[in-house]
Amino acid sequence: MFLFLLLMIASNLLIGFCAAVRVRQLIQNQPSIVSVETAEVFLNEFENHAAANQDDKTSKPQQPQPEPEEVIPFEYLAALEEEAIVANSLVEASAQVLRLEIGKYRARLIEIENKLRETWYQPTEDALHEIAEQLDTVNIDWLDKQAEASQHLDSSKEGLGAYADIGSRLCDTLFEQTAQIETTLSNLQQIDFQDNLNDVCRKLVLEIARLIDLCHDLRDKMTETIVTVLRAEKRLGTVDKGMRLDSLTGLKNRTGLECQIFEWWRDDIRRERALSIATLDIDEFRKFNERLGTEAGDKIIAAVGKYLADCVRSERGFEYAMRLEGQRFVLFFGDVGPRGATSAVERIRQTIDGTVFDFDGEELELSVSAGVTEVKPDDTVPKLFTRTITALRTAKKNGRNRTFIDEGSGPQPIDPPTYQIRNKVILVNK
Repeated sequence: MFLFLLLMIASNLLIGFCAAVRVRQLIQNQPSIVSVETAEVFLNEFENHAAANQDDKTSKPQQPQPEPEEVIPFEYLAALEEEAIVANSLVEASAQVLRLEIGKYRARLIEIENKLRETWYQPTEDALHEIAEQLDTVNIDWLDKQAEASQHLDSSKEGLGAYADIGSRLCDTLFEQTAQIETTLSNLQQIDFQDNLNDVCRKLVLEIARLIDLCHDLRDKMTETIVTVLRAEKRLGTVDKGMRLDSLTGLKNRTGLECQIFEWWRDDIRRERALSIATLDIDEFRKFNERLGTEAGDKIIAAVGKYLADCVRSERGFEYAMRLEGQRFVLFFGDVGPRGATSAVERIRQTIDGTVFDFDGEELELSVSAGVTEVKPDDTVPKLFTRTITALRTAKKNGRNRTFIDEGSGPQPIDPPTYQIRNKVILVNK
């Protein structure tokens, strides 16, 4: 009996010893297995362990994400280099290239318009068919160029950076233009050449006029885009002289006007010197384009531009005539207050009203409406243009051939004296 008890005790000791050895091995092989006295201690240690693992993950250096690249297409760079134009972004390059292409597209439309006017009095079905086909070809080619520009901008929209909004608006503008041009193409396809050929001529003239209007609208928006970029990048002081001049009139253009204002403010950093701006617009100019054609309208604009340049007292060095857009001009009056500028504008307005413009033996009577404002020390160019153009539009709404001034309280009519004007005849170069 005693021997049996000894054997039982020895067996229990052996089992206990083996168990202890096994637990020791487990602890050595699995350091995360720990003994805890309570569940609270265990949970606290578990949370601390999880937090430590998370810290290890977050402490690892993150791989930098590559930024989207903005790439100017090679064909754009080549086109701009040919014109000695520098563009620093895809948005600017697109606007510059489209501006150049618009000029070519407009010239082709005017060529077709002139051809149509040559057949006006003796139209034939074959001649009108050919004109319609030329219009179709020209517009399909132009739509391809617009689509290409939209594709470049859309594919790089994440890399446009600060110009993302401008790029998006540019794409929207091209989309709207595309829709309107496609409407014109649809209208051309629906023309029945079996109808009265004179009616067909009139329909074609209207469609061409609509396309040219779209041209002008897009051209002005591209110019505004370019000026916005130049202003944002503070590059107005470095713009090439050729970019500042209007090819039709030889006057400073919209970009030149912006550069002129920039230089004036640069030299008058406290903005203490007087400066006034006037905007002039030829009244009912569309009727001249419709009756005489777009090419004749361009010649009238050129003649008015030259006349305005002769009217301002340029020998003082601070007064300039510039072409803003279309048939709209700007007069820059440095060191002149709003009342002095208004007197000068009124004299010019009355002079043009009393002048006959001779176009190929036909006497054309022109008039202009004007809006004048003084440049304030806290003005920006957009605020300045808003005031002067609002004054101009108010003059138009109140009967045309008159001047309104905005001195801070909104557009107001002026009661000008009647100047003694000598009647003049200006020959419009045909």
